[in-house]
Amino acid sequence: MELSTKLYILDSDGKKFMGAGVLWLLERVEETGSLLSASKSMGLSYTKARAMLEALEANLGRDVLDRKKGGADRIGATLTPFARKYISLYREFQSEVKAEAQKKFEAFSSSVKELMEEKI
Repeated sequence: MELSTKLYILDSDGKKFMGAGVLWLLERVEETGSLLSASKSMGLSYTKARAMLEALEANLGRDVLDRKKGGADRIGATLTPFARKYISLYREFQSEVKAEAQKKFEAFSSSVKELMEEKI
């Protein structure tokens, strides 16, 4: 047996606005310098990727992308300083939650093993 966890943060209506997919999208924007390139590399439509980031921004009340519009020198997007810090905090939170879940799972697995060895 092994544990697999998926962690999402929900808004007040119960809709996901932060999870691994949004995290990966932010990281790809950082790598590529473009929301379009990031979305293509993930197999997402640009519209879907934009909606994901707009939902994140709406729920956080802060911009996560510095969007550049127009001419050849102003194409693309970069992460805001807030977004970079948010990613770091989210990764730390995610790691801690998963580590704690793994500890709980190991205790559960041990109890199940003992139960299976009982002659009931």
